[in-house]
Formats: sequence, C-alpha cells, structure tokens
Amino acid sequence: MTYNMNKYQYMGWKALTMVFMMCLTFTGTTALTSCSSDDDPFFTVSENDDPRILNTDLADQTLDRLTKLNIEIKVTPIKFTTVTWLLDGVQIAEGTTIDQTLPIGVHVLKIVATTTVGKSTSRTLNITVTPAATDPSPAASDIHETLVKQGTKATMHGSNMSKVAKVIIGGTAADATYNEEGDYIEYTVPELADGVYTLQLQDQEGVVFDAGTIELNHDPAYPVGGEVTLWTGQHAVDWGTIWTDDGTITAKLKEVAKVGSILRLYCKRTADDYCQASPTVDWAHLCTGNVDNNGDGARGDTSFDGEATLEFVLTEKSFELLNQGNLQVVGHGFDLMKITIETPTETELWAGSHAVDWGTIWTDDGTITAKLKEVAKVGSILRLYCKRTADDYCQASPTVDWAHLCTGNVDNNGDGARGDTSFDGEATLEFVLTEKSFELLNQGNLQVVGHGFDLLKITIE
Repeated sequence: MTYNMNKYQYMGWKALTMVFMMCLTFTGTTALTSCSSDDDPFFTVSENDDPRILNTDLADQTLDRLTKLNIEIKVTPIKFTTVTWLLDGVQIAEGTTIDQTLPIGVHVLKIVATTTVGKSTSRTLNITVTPAATDPSPAASDIHETLVKQGTKATMHGSNMSKVAKVIIGGTAADATYNEEGDYIEYTVPELADGVYTLQLQDQEGVVFDAGTIELNHDPAYPVGGEVTLWTGQHAVDWGTIWTDDGTITAKLKEVAKVGSILRLYCKRTADDYCQASPTVDWAHLCTGNVDNNGDGARGDTSFDGEATLEFVLTEKSFELLNQGNLQVVGHGFDLMKITIETPTETELWAGSHAVDWGTIWTDDGTITAKLKEVAKVGSILRLYCKRTADDYCQASPTVDWAHLCTGNVDNNGDGARGDTSFDGEATLEFVLTEKSFELLNQGNLQVVGHGFDLLKITIE
C-alpha cells in the first residue's frame, strides 16, 4: 500500500515538473520573441552623427520665372538637422522644402544640411530660369543694342517689347517709347560710368523683369567697317555635302554683324551642268527665310560661273534664323573657299541721277523707306549726294509729305520755316535722324525736295 502511494506521488511530481519546465520554455521563447520584434523602434542616431542628404533624384533644372521651384529634402539625423537653401551664395529659404519662384538667369543652388553641433553636408544644382512666354525679353542679337553709349538714343528689339515702359540699367531707369512699325523700343542711355550693368525691363503695371546685362561705353568699339573673315578652307559643296557650321562661326557672326551687314561667300565653280549656292539655316534662305519647295527655286539660290564672290545683306529674318540654328552653305557644283562679314559704316539706299526741282521732287515708292527703317536708328546719319545745276539758287531737304525729316517743320508760304539746306557745286548734305524722323517715316515715304540740283545718291550711316 505504502509502495503504491509512493509510486503515485512520484509520478505526480514528475508530471508537475514537466509542466513547470514547459512553462519556463514557453516564457523564455516569448521573452526572446518580444525583444527581437521589428515593430519596436530602437534609435541609435544622435546630434553627433554626420548629416546625410538621402535624396537620389536631385538634378539640374530649367523652368520659367512663373514656375515655382519645388523640392523636398530628406535628411538624417532629422531631429538634429537644419536645411538651408542658398541661391548664388544668398540664403533664400530654410526647412526641408522649397516652393518659390526664382529670378531669370542661370543660378547655382546650394542645399546645406547642418546639425546642431555644426556638422554639415551639401548638394549643388544648376537652376536655369527663363522668361515666361509673355514676358518682354531682349533679342540681344545686335551689338549696337548690347553695347551702348551714354546719353544717346538707343533701340532694343526683342519679344513682347510693346509691354515695356522703362529700361532699368544698374538701377537707373529710363523711359521707353515703343515703335509699333519696327516692333522695338527707344530710350536714352543713362549717364553712368563705363562698365557692364544689370538690365531690367519694367512694364506699365510696374512689374520688373530681369533681362541679363548691358555694357555702357563712352567710346564703344563697334565692329563696323572692314571685312572680317569667319572661315577659310576648301569644302566641295553639293546637295549631299553641304557646308555646315558647328556653332562656332554662327556665334562669331552674331557677335560682329547687324542688320545691313554683308555676308560674302567666296566660291569656285567645279560642275559642268549647273552651279548655284545659298547661305541657309535649316535649308531656309538666310536673308528671306524662303525654302525650296520641290526644286522650284523658291529659296532663291544664286547661280554663278568661275570664281565668284556672292554677297548677301543680312536682315531681321537672318538673326531670327541664326537664333534658331547654325549657318549652312548649300547648293551644287562648287568649292567654298571663304566666308566673311562686313558691316559698312555707310549703307547705300539709292543711286542714280534725278533732277530735283519744286515740280520734280524725288519720291520713294516705299522700297527705300522700308530699307532705311530696317538699318537706321535714332542718331543715324542720312546723307544726300548732290550736284548743283541752277544759276539762281540751290537748296535741298529730305522730307515726308513736305515736312522736314528731322524736325517735322514745314515751309509756310516760302518763308523757309522747313529749313532747306543751301549749297554750291558738288556737296554731301548730312542729316541726323531723330525720333521725329521715325514718326514721320511711319506715316509716309521719304522724299527729297528743293530746287536746282541733281540727286546722285542717298546713304545711311
């Protein structure tokens, strides 16, 4: 009996021991599982850690001035790091996000992450900000508009120029007048020291637009007069082997030329069947923009024989095309030997022999007037080359509708109020164009009136 009871007690204690061991095992497993859970945070960063910018998609950007630059930066250690944004070295924002517009230009954006103990890291981006489609913006294709003389009347072509009310150079504002016919503005250059200044344009509402820079010089060294060589060599031109610039010659051409400059192609014929040449951009004629449709000659290629120098007078269309692509020389059957550019100090508008008297004045049909307005500006010099023929008296005047071209004065009952110029023999008469000149030329065509002389030539400088 005793033996059986001891046997049962022994078996009971053994069972309890096994249950107890199982409980210990379960508890241990649970404890270990709890300690290694990925759901519970375990921070190891501190203010002494090196900061890091975690973004992998930061890249240079191009946007217009109305589009906000929007970037969010991810940094570590987030709790101990401050992010600052520097545009060209000047702080413009603080925090992990920037969302703002920037001024026009090419900028360096530096993003700096700094910890509370002074440790820092940074990323640098190039941000190009362009004018908006509706903003006024200078063409900057004519050196006479990017290098100007203090105190003179200057012009400025570009996009949306009708909106411009003021030109601001280095913080000094000048009133601007819009010329609708020529689609440009005129203004008086401020009297500032020689140098390069910031250029801004202000509209009628007072909004100011950054427009790059402009140079002022009391003695501007304009690249006028003389022939400048742009390229020399020997290139066999045919429809499949046209001469194409890589951008170098085009850049130099735009730097030294203006409307009215003469582009020359020095060529030597090599073909037996036919020979023709044309300066183009993307196969469009450099001076007209015309293209050759199905070989019907609409582009206006120039035919020649032997060795020839072909001349092409640059127009507004020329610079419009050159701002879109690079210069080419296309055609058939010749070697291109040289390309040059010359900007004459004096452009011939008309030559011939016309006997001027009160009843036989010289009158333009609009052709010369259009050319005059294309190449001239306020301050340009109009010259009349004349030869006296009368015995009694001799006088001449450039006019529009009988009003003096430079003053607008008219001759009232022969009292000389118009201001005709008297001269003897052969003479060259000079007249400096004014704002009134272009106001008149936008209303009518050029005339030369007077008595007793032959008009031989009209030029503009």
